[in-house]
Order: sequence, then C-alpha cells, then structure tokens
Amino acid sequence: MTVPISDREQQELTRLTDAQAALARAADIARDGAPKAGEERLLALAYAMLTFGEMLKQASPGVVTQAFSGPIALRDKLAHIPHRKLNPDVLLASTSRAETEILPLIQARIEDLVARRG
Repeated sequence: MTVPISDREQQELTRLTDAQAALARAADIARDGAPKAGEERLLALAYAMLTFGEMLKQASPGVVTQAFSGPIALRDKLAHIPHRKLNPDVLLASTSRAETEILPLIQARIEDLVARRG
C-alpha cells in the first residue's frame, strides 16, 4: 500500500526536479569547454548553477544535508558576486562534481517520492 506524499514532499519533488533540470543545463554548457570571461556562456553557466543551488536550498529548508551544502554555498556566492569575478574553472569543477556526487542522490530521492506518490 502506498502512502500519499504530503504537500511538503510534493514541493520537495518539484524543487528536486527543477534542480535536476538546472544541473542538466549547466552540464550542457560545460560540455562545450570552459567559457571565457565576458562570454554569455559564462553567465548562463553561473545562472544554471545558481538555480541548481537555489532549488536544493528550497527542497530542504532548515534541513540542509551535507551533500547539498556545497551547491548551496556556491549559490550563495553566485548570488552576490559581480559577474566580472566569475571563475569558469570553479563553475566547471562544481558542475562536474555535482553530476557525479549529487545527481545520483537527487535521482534516488525523486524516485522514492514518485513511488510513494503512487
């Protein structure tokens, strides 16, 4: 018997799905190599990673898991750093790390919530 998920869990599912989409966008941008300073791709990559961190932050308000703390901290920095100080290497490394270490956790949680939703 499945137990319906709560409104809070439905919101978590929505935010995690949005985080997954933002990371996929960042990964698409990163596949073309490191963007140069001033390139629109650099701003797009920064925005995708900011959105990724924001969605993780909203998915787990008050209960930030250790796995999500890095992307959330990056989000906090990206929200306040001038665009001319963006570091493409940090963004590329963060995207790659998120794909290998965090994406599987997000996918597992999404699968759990979807299965419980019935």
